[in-house]
Amino acid sequence: MTPLLRQEWRRGLARCVFGVFLFSSLLFSYNSSVLNYCNYASALGSGVEVNATEMANVTNSTITVRKSKLIKLPPPIVVVGAELRIASLIIIGLSERGERVIAITRDDESPDSMIIKLTYGVHYVRGDISKPETFSHYFKNAKAVIFACQARSVYDQDREAIRFTGGETPKGVEFRGIRSIARSAVAKNVPRIFLLSMYMVTRKKSPEYRWLNKFQRAMYWKRRAELELINQCRKSKGTSKYTIIRAGGSAGEKGKGLEKVVLRQGDYLKGTLPLEDLASITVESLYHNATEDTVFEAVTGDEGIALGFERLNRGNDGSAVECPDEDKALISDE
Repeated sequence: MTPLLRQEWRRGLARCVFGVFLFSSLLFSYNSSVLNYCNYASALGSGVEVNATEMANVTNSTITVRKSKLIKLPPPIVVVGAELRIASLIIIGLSERGERVIAITRDDESPDSMIIKLTYGVHYVRGDISKPETFSHYFKNAKAVIFACQARSVYDQDREAIRFTGGETPKGVEFRGIRSIARSAVAKNVPRIFLLSMYMVTRKKSPEYRWLNKFQRAMYWKRRAELELINQCRKSKGTSKYTIIRAGGSAGEKGKGLEKVVLRQGDYLKGTLPLEDLASITVESLYHNATEDTVFEAVTGDEGIALGFERLNRGNDGSAVECPDEDKALISDE
């Protein structure tokens, strides 16, 4: 190698070493910034008060620390069963209202959860409803808990039957689930506890009840879940209030809006209700005192939801009542 080539080789090596050093410095600065941001975002989701001096702003690959007052986070709404489609719709509706949501789920990496995380910043927590102690600390200072869990199932077309999967049953998921969640929420003094149920759960002679109850006594355990929540809330002596929404069946149809929803009490309504409308009713119920300590049914109709909220009676336990004459048109097969 000639002296000239040796000199150029040394210069090139020096440039490479300097370039590696510069890239490493920038990468360390960026990772430190991202780590600070992730720690801050994690604290937001967990409900911890965060000092803003820990917030980092990335400008030209450097970290600038700002000093400010302690940030007090708003009370969250905890949605249990967030892996389900109905729960995702509720979470979106709450987020659109500006609520801080904590989602308890069996699968925190589903496509829906990833999109909701990125769009709304919802904090997802992997949890098992049979072990609420693993996530019940999120109930502390919560505004409400919404229980949207259902036993996973598939419809067997050949046998015309419902088959529950993954070892899950209505008794294990819906009854035992709400029992453990309600106890934990009441112990944490959560003001509102919501349960999504189904219409006709008290009408044992109805075709809907008879057919669905053939499969693991699904309707029986749904009603037991309702009564369990009511009992737990009544034990709290007014600290925790229940809201149980009995929805009409859904076949995946598009939502029609709240102006096309009929609400009643007494478990005599029959009909369908799109999941989008059930989610809207659940979110809207959170802001109406008339839905505290109530059980009511919701199906698609032409009446509109505003009148429905006005007619709800508080303190009922969801027992069946005779359909009044003015509602006979709503139940054509009775």
